Amino acid sequence: MAKTVADIMVPLSEYAVVDEDATILDALQALQESQAKLPPGRQPHRAILVRNRYGAIVGKLHHFAFLRALLPEKKARAAQELFDRAGVADDMRDSSMRMLDFLTGDFVNVCERARNVMVCDVCTSVTVSIHERAPLSDAIPMFLAHQTLSLLVTTNGETVGILRLSDFFDELSRQIMQGDCLAEGS
Repeated sequence: MAKTVADIMVPLSEYAVVDEDATILDALQALQESQAKLPPGRQPHRAILVRNRYGAIVGKLHHFAFLRALLPEKKARAAQELFDRAGVADDMRDSSMRMLDFLTGDFVNVCERARNVMVCDVCTSVTVSIHERAPLSDAIPMFLAHQTLSLLVTTNGETVGILRLSDFFDELSRQIMQGDCLAEGS
């Protein structure tokens, strides 16, 4: 009998999940806690799911989202608006902004600022999902079409887990090595 998505998904209760008003620091702590609970041989989590105030999963905080949290865009935008209101000339503003970046641009300060970035400001929305009873073969075109490392797993319209490409690849590799296949009815 062919395996279904539910057979290899990570249940939501075992995955790192934070509220959308959490900080990057909160998210990293949740990730660390969920990693510690992984069974031996299981691939590490590479993202954190984000839920709204109603409990629905609405976003994903992945590696690129963490990098977005490191960018001082908000600081630069706020400083530029302040200079504009003060009537500071463009050349003076540019010079001041370069000096500000120089003074605050080291990695330690960047990381310290990132600790307080709100998850909702940098996470990526998630809308792609697969039903938990779907055969694993249904996941192949979804992973390819959406170029994603994970798919939300749903039942009755609610997210119940996550199908990670790394787990899918491990299962596919195992089946290929054993001569099995993902097709329904195998």
